[in-house]
Amino acid sequence: MGTIWTPDLTVFSGPKYQRLVSAIEQGILQKDLPHGCKLPPQRRLADALGITIGTVTRAYALAEQRGYVEARIGDGTYVNASPVPELGHAQLNMATCQQPLTDQISTLSDCLSQLAKDPAKLSQLLGYRANPLDQHQQIFHQWLYQRGIEQSVEQLVFTHGGQQAIFACLNALLSKGDVLLHEQYSYPGVRICAKQLGINSIGVPLTTEGLELARFEALVQIHQPRLVYLTLNNQNPTCIQYSDEQRLKLLELAQQYQFYIIEDDVNYCLPEEWHTPLWQLAKDLDIPRVIYISSLSKLFSGGLRQGFMLVPEALIAPIRLAIHSQCWMVSPLNVEIACLLIKKGQITANRDAIVRQRQNLCIAMGQRLGLTQRWRGLNGWLQLPEDLKAHHLVTALAAKGVLIRNGDDFNCHDNFIRLSLGGAENEAQFQHALDCIESTFQTLMQNAYSVV
Repeated sequence: MGTIWTPDLTVFSGPKYQRLVSAIEQGILQKDLPHGCKLPPQRRLADALGITIGTVTRAYALAEQRGYVEARIGDGTYVNASPVPELGHAQLNMATCQQPLTDQISTLSDCLSQLAKDPAKLSQLLGYRANPLDQHQQIFHQWLYQRGIEQSVEQLVFTHGGQQAIFACLNALLSKGDVLLHEQYSYPGVRICAKQLGINSIGVPLTTEGLELARFEALVQIHQPRLVYLTLNNQNPTCIQYSDEQRLKLLELAQQYQFYIIEDDVNYCLPEEWHTPLWQLAKDLDIPRVIYISSLSKLFSGGLRQGFMLVPEALIAPIRLAIHSQCWMVSPLNVEIACLLIKKGQITANRDAIVRQRQNLCIAMGQRLGLTQRWRGLNGWLQLPEDLKAHHLVTALAAKGVLIRNGDDFNCHDNFIRLSLGGAENEAQFQHALDCIESTFQTLMQNAYSVV
């Protein structure tokens, strides 16, 4: 290296040696530390960063343990390989909602290493268990309470992701031929669940405040549903957040017509975007008509299939039975990993800043293209001009290796696309994807005008 590599450790969390390991990992991902390059001598790096040589030594040893680097006796420490496979000409996925990859690999590695050193805990986790471990429920209970979500430990039900939670609710509380009301444009997984169970799913039109309430109440009167599925905090795919007035009215209607609201709060929001769930308002007003569903998949990574529900007491037994009918038990090993991440405070780590930056870049692109758009969390919902059809843009981008979602996937046929900003592994790759989207849009628009 021409100049000594000096990462900014303040953007990472945890002890200094762990921050340095995360910086090494990020440097390799972003090609600042290419394969085969030599890391700075430990004393020089310690002086440059203002930390002890022991901290650098410990970090280098942990990085070697994870396979990122190789220590050569008498010659120094060299970058061994990228911590994730090279993408090469693989597709860049802006169709799937996922967190940017930052320090998840190192954080998960730390959790697994910690667990590997506790044989008593491993022995406890490897057995069959009809009920979750008390310590797991306590950790989630306290974590939710700190976020302003009150519940009893007994109301907390673990699942293998949010999708299983949805299926369990429908399976437990509805029968074949019953009606499920949901948002007109909605997460496809809920319609899949309904179809599998022979349940009639009916969409309710949306406004910028939430549901079109007059139409919703009319449908409730006609069909008398027992369940209504809603994504109030970050509506998927439109990125609408329900207003306070809507939330209050929905609870009043739930009490009046005796239906339950499945509140799906899986979709990630930045802290400043997040709204205390309807579950809490229902608790404050003593209207126990909300089932709250969430997951760590959109907070940490999609592969961590740790979902959970908060369930009114009257529904705990049938919903637990429905989950038991789908899997003998929810893996305590998986829940333990989730609990370790919670205790470390590493669920979202430093990714919020990256999401904000990427949101701003996407918004600027949409403004340059003159698009109507709405962004929240990891997703954006953009309407294309009439001259450019969504499926043409989706197809053209796929041919260039950039995947986005057509609004048709969410039962919306008004020429929308959904972009998710977490798929790129670094900021250069993300900017390349945006440049590709913008140039492809402009080319297709020019072609459309030339045809006219």
